[in-house]
Amino acid sequence: MSKIRILFTFFCFLFLVQGLHVQGQEPDVTEDLMNQIRRDKFDIYLPQVMRKNKIDMWIHVIRPWATDPLAYEFGSNSAIFIFTNRGKKRIERTVFKFSDEVKDPGAYDIIGEEAEDLDQQNYYVPKDPDKAPETELDLRFMGLGEFVAERNPKHIGVNYSEKLSLAEGSEVRALTDGISHTDYMLLVKALGDEYAKRMVSAEYLILDYLSIRVKKEIEYHRQMGIKATEYLDEQFAKIVPGETTLRELEQNVFVRDPDGNEHNNDGYVIQRGDLVGILHGAGDMLKIMDADTGGTGYVLREGETDLPPEVQNLWKDILKIREILQKNIKAGPTAGEILKTLIRKLEEAGYVYIDGDEYDKNADPQKTQVHLDLHAMGKGVLSPRISPMGPKWHWNRKIQVNHTFAFEYMVHMPVPKWGKGKYLYACLHDGAIVTEEGVEFPYPPTKGIYIIR
Repeated sequence: MSKIRILFTFFCFLFLVQGLHVQGQEPDVTEDLMNQIRRDKFDIYLPQVMRKNKIDMWIHVIRPWATDPLAYEFGSNSAIFIFTNRGKKRIERTVFKFSDEVKDPGAYDIIGEEAEDLDQQNYYVPKDPDKAPETELDLRFMGLGEFVAERNPKHIGVNYSEKLSLAEGSEVRALTDGISHTDYMLLVKALGDEYAKRMVSAEYLILDYLSIRVKKEIEYHRQMGIKATEYLDEQFAKIVPGETTLRELEQNVFVRDPDGNEHNNDGYVIQRGDLVGILHGAGDMLKIMDADTGGTGYVLREGETDLPPEVQNLWKDILKIREILQKNIKAGPTAGEILKTLIRKLEEAGYVYIDGDEYDKNADPQKTQVHLDLHAMGKGVLSPRISPMGPKWHWNRKIQVNHTFAFEYMVHMPVPKWGKGKYLYACLHDGAIVTEEGVEFPYPPTKGIYIIR
């Protein structure tokens, strides 16, 4: 096993001033932690996002046979959740019908009766077979019309998509399009003509709710980032030049040569003189939070004792670009607006912005090229996305306070002495959060280029 060390330079003050001298072990996703996150979001952000999106009642249907991004937040894999703004500071919280355990009933004001008839396996035995429903769907929304009429909402948000390409909204699943056509028609029937006309898509409300973070989530994100960094260190420590293949290392591992040819998680044997990139994560994006970090390692050639000058220059560019990005990302503007600002600032600083992660051989051969993909991070949610990648709605969403995102950018630094079109490549992927003061790092960003002996 080879020894590694990290090259520290005087540029380190750029992230040391964040004051992120942290310690901690990987926390368990305990019920107490999840319950606290759920209640904090209900108390603090549920009223905000409902009023922001002008939704008086939010009906969220989670079907027992389909995954839903809010099942973990709401505490059940099968239920009809109803949140009502009744003119008070607190939003009324109701679980209307459910066929699965509600993990935190104390978070709700009204808990309906458990509905065995919603069980899609149909293993239940009716008490009176002669009065049994034709299907469980006959009972699914029974009584909902009266419940809604009593509250008389003007705008009823429901979890179906209308304008957004929501299948592209997450790395692992559609975000807000959980209601089926059958459930939608049953809901229309249950509400009646008057209230059915008041139904609107809750897609923007749900995206806002998923994107915003409470303190407990951010703390968990920070600890997962620290754990991801430890995993990253372990992977670089495994590298033995001339022996270790990319597929022997965990998660996203790659080598891109000076001509732009890339090996990724394959049988390529790591050689001396290679720049090895590794992106590693920790946590569980399907449940609460996850965090990723990325690093670049240089494998010393025979006779080298330190990073060669061109690799040191690459690291200097990495830090200068980090500083430009950090200074110009803030809450308020849309992701697309911030992207335009970053492109201008990078070009003013002497860099070439490129839309794709591919070296442009027609650009100024003396200038380092930069590609950006500063996407949301935490539960697989990719928007808002400060990047040319993804659908337009990713760019049109505003950056909120407590937005957690991947501080991801790709650096292509030309090395003219090696020949035309030759360059060094590094992909940076740290965790960041937008606070009222600007961008902060909840866990330390990449400290330098790993030296592999």
